[in-house]
Amino acid sequence: MTNAYFNLIGGLSGDMLLSSFFDAGLDEKKVILELNKILNLNFEFNISKTNRKNIKATHTNVILKDSIKWEWNKFYEVVKNSDLSEKVILNIINCFDLLKSAEQEAHDEENPHLHELGTSDTLVDICGFFISADILGIENFFCSPLPVVPGFIKTSHGTHETLAPATKKIVERFKIPLKYINNSSNIETITPTGISIIASCARFDDTVNISSQMNGTGAGTKDFIGFPNVLSLILETNTSINKSLKYLLETNIDDMSPEFIGNFIDLSISEGALDCWISTYTGKKNRLGNNINILCNENEKEKFINLIINETTSLGVRSTLVERYEAKRKIEKFKSSFGPIQVKLKYFNDQLHSVKPEFDDLKKISQLEGSSIYNINNIINNEINDKYFNLN
Repeated sequence: MTNAYFNLIGGLSGDMLLSSFFDAGLDEKKVILELNKILNLNFEFNISKTNRKNIKATHTNVILKDSIKWEWNKFYEVVKNSDLSEKVILNIINCFDLLKSAEQEAHDEENPHLHELGTSDTLVDICGFFISADILGIENFFCSPLPVVPGFIKTSHGTHETLAPATKKIVERFKIPLKYINNSSNIETITPTGISIIASCARFDDTVNISSQMNGTGAGTKDFIGFPNVLSLILETNTSINKSLKYLLETNIDDMSPEFIGNFIDLSISEGALDCWISTYTGKKNRLGNNINILCNENEKEKFINLIINETTSLGVRSTLVERYEAKRKIEKFKSSFGPIQVKLKYFNDQLHSVKPEFDDLKKISQLEGSSIYNINNIINNEINDKYFNLN
């Protein structure tokens, strides 16, 4: 499992993110090979070493060899019809969804015109980022606050503050922290493409601890007078156990119907809780009650506290910062005799430890076959053992 931390020193854009990967040692030929799986994309990279205020960095110029003016539906179409991996396609589509919804909200249009975003370099930046991350095996993304300056900028939509309208909508939606650079003004340091990439995959978490095993620095095209237009990347590969900080939220309930409590578990998971569970207790006056527990990311603590107060009879919530240790795992498709299903692979010390079929898939097969889920599970586990462990 590889963790990535992006330190946004002076800016954020799609080409800066790509440049940081290349500066860290990623072979651009591998990225180009994958990008060529996208129909009609015609480009080349011009990669060079540079300096921004004495900081050594890599700069990537995406040279377009086409003059395509893209529309949103074509963006989605060429990616979905490409031969990229399902994981990469899903990440790209999530990024498109975020960028499009931000543009829609910012300009109050159902299908906003792409303007500066309508050229092939937008595809190269977004697709290239997630392809690069997949090649490097990055599972967890972390990011520093966004560097911004006071003042205003002029774009095709008119005059705006230095956060472009779509960028600002994403910042507001995810409550992304900002850091102001006060010795400069009237500069756009954060591009909509850059923030849509990072916001779709990263946590803005200053408490994460990462040991630098690989690092790279990406430079923006513009060389600002007052500060270095660069971002840095730190990569850490953890081959065994991943450690992170989470919040454990708890509340005791003794006056709520079990049906509503069960619904709250489903609601919490749908809202993005890492886990939600219930345990029973005996409280004052020998009343039986339920202890509701939610595990969540640090930046979502307030959201889930509000969810507990609003959706239960609770009058208060306890919060504890806890360390969570996770084994490396991944989800992949497995061709069973009943058709394709999702399986979860667990790794320990770089070795495959166990493989487990997803319960929802077992349930669907059981209903279709008219056989017990217990029997279906046994059959599929035997097939899993044949493929992954060769036990027979």
